[in-house]
Amino acid sequence: MPQTLSCSVIAAALAFAVAAPSSVHADEGEPNSETAEARKYSGRGSVGGSSESPWLGEAVNVTAKGTAADVPSALATNIVEWQDEAGSPSDFQDLVTRLPGIGATGQNGIFETFSIRGSGGNGILVLVGGMPVTAQRRAGVPVSFVEPSLLGAISVTRGPATVHFGPGALGGAISIEPRWFDSATAAASYASSGDEYSLMGGYGSESFSVGVSRHQAGDSQAANGTPLNTSFERDSASLQYRTRIGDFDLDALLLPSRTENIGKSNSRFPARDTTYPKDEHTLGRLRLSHDNGFEVSLHGHDQSLLTYNQRPGSVDTFAFIESRDMGGTLQQVFDVGDFSHNIGLEFLGRRNVNGFDARRTLSNRTYSLRDASEDNWSLFALSDWQASEELSTEIGIRHSWQKQQQSGADSSDSDTAVTAGMAWTPNDSSLWTLNLSTGYRFATLEERFFTGVTPQGEIVGNPNLGAEHSFGVDLGYAWHAGDWGAEVHVWRTDVDDLIQLFAIAPGVNGYTNIGRGKLHGVEAALTWTPTADFTLRGSSTLVRSKDMLTGDPLYGSPPLTATLEARYDFSRFTLGAFYSHRWRMNRPGFEEVERASVDVLDLDLRFHVNPSVDVQLFVRNALNEDYYATADELSTFAQERSVGLSVIWTVH
Repeated sequence: MPQTLSCSVIAAALAFAVAAPSSVHADEGEPNSETAEARKYSGRGSVGGSSESPWLGEAVNVTAKGTAADVPSALATNIVEWQDEAGSPSDFQDLVTRLPGIGATGQNGIFETFSIRGSGGNGILVLVGGMPVTAQRRAGVPVSFVEPSLLGAISVTRGPATVHFGPGALGGAISIEPRWFDSATAAASYASSGDEYSLMGGYGSESFSVGVSRHQAGDSQAANGTPLNTSFERDSASLQYRTRIGDFDLDALLLPSRTENIGKSNSRFPARDTTYPKDEHTLGRLRLSHDNGFEVSLHGHDQSLLTYNQRPGSVDTFAFIESRDMGGTLQQVFDVGDFSHNIGLEFLGRRNVNGFDARRTLSNRTYSLRDASEDNWSLFALSDWQASEELSTEIGIRHSWQKQQQSGADSSDSDTAVTAGMAWTPNDSSLWTLNLSTGYRFATLEERFFTGVTPQGEIVGNPNLGAEHSFGVDLGYAWHAGDWGAEVHVWRTDVDDLIQLFAIAPGVNGYTNIGRGKLHGVEAALTWTPTADFTLRGSSTLVRSKDMLTGDPLYGSPPLTATLEARYDFSRFTLGAFYSHRWRMNRPGFEEVERASVDVLDLDLRFHVNPSVDVQLFVRNALNEDYYATADELSTFAQERSVGLSVIWTVH
């Protein structure tokens, strides 16, 4: 088994509880992977802290990181894996929203998005296979095309992380690596709600890995019988190769995904029906690294999304967006005495960015983006200093330039972000971290140039938009003694020049830099492991936000939340439960409404038939609660209780 990473769920002191999902593992043998030290108590993995801290344990390979090779050493970061989670989360959003500080946003379904410490939409940077994922959606970047059963390590960083991850990590970043199959694996799963089923197969060795998956679901319903538009059909694959050539490591990745007939489950259904007939993605990466710390990575992403809207008394409408993204990173890591430096150059270019809306038929098109393009360049430098056995520090800087073009119009922008952090271990049981970081996000092509009809109404772009900026402070404390472990983070993030919608005319909205927001909160976690077979973990999160112009909370700030997870390993079976309590949502932001409190319970029983076969029985929403999935004003109910069965076969 891979080594277990440490507990790093952070936590809100005002609503102390006990829990957070199961131990996290990182892939073994991944080339060019970064090492993070595993803390001696188990739980959700953290990359925070000094690598020389005397209370930290053995090193583990962590493959999910930013474009910089340097892993954040003072930012609040978790490493999770889908395979370890109780209740078999049905999609990526259901997995990450279990973490403290992560809140569900949007309008349900697999296109539901999320916020990190109250920062949502395009203020979160998502990387898949090391490549930033772009999207011209106002709601932000959905990662619904990533099949959960093909996921490997997932790194979730909270707070401004632009220096490590790139422009767009205004409030946080998520980095996803595909799962590496080093032997034959197959799985079949069925869940009752929506007659959801998935099939997965994987095969590989030390040098190659192949995984394929088919995931399909029909329309379902809420506990009270409300119909939900949750159907989809997704085919996904991952192909990976790695080899050693002299002093070089070479690895390649191809990640295609095709999803069809995606239902948008919101409160307008079935009177008003929105579906996504096609969501297509193909990602590729080629990476070469040398033993001396040199690395060059090339990547590409071809994507397209079609939207179909049907509403009473109106003609049918369509919206389409596509782009071909390409980029690369060139960097060098080197040591000088007690210092470790990482310097690099990064490029992300977007070509053939086309967007149109159509009425009645797809052929009746009005283009708002036609052969638009975008270039982003970044220079970054990070330095880690092991000042003493107890104290390590990190400083970094990134400067970026952006240029966009559309139908003869062009726009350019540039910005700089810095980060500074420290980790101090005064004794074998305590760790203090402090981080100060700034971040920025450039306006998207849609915000600057898209003018047309969307499912939300008519939008007018603004080519004069400037970048958004953030400044964050995070103070963390972790403690371990015997069977107990705890971690607390107190943080604050200020955001300036927020890009927000405003009314130009009835039914017509535009964008402008008028926003200024303040966010702060507390995250805390407690872990108890009295034996090697039993783990109890709890976490709690408090997020508060304020739009300084209106005095209202910002969109995407989750309510006070607490979680509790228990896991017990018997000789032939494993019992797991994940429980969360979400307090009443009484501070809705823009386009949000108040929601009642809710208790959600997921259950998991895994029976080890033999060393090669596991049978898993799981229950999602075991209490059959009637609750709204998010606070969005168009959100509808979550799915009813769903009972599922999985059979997993693995050759060890």
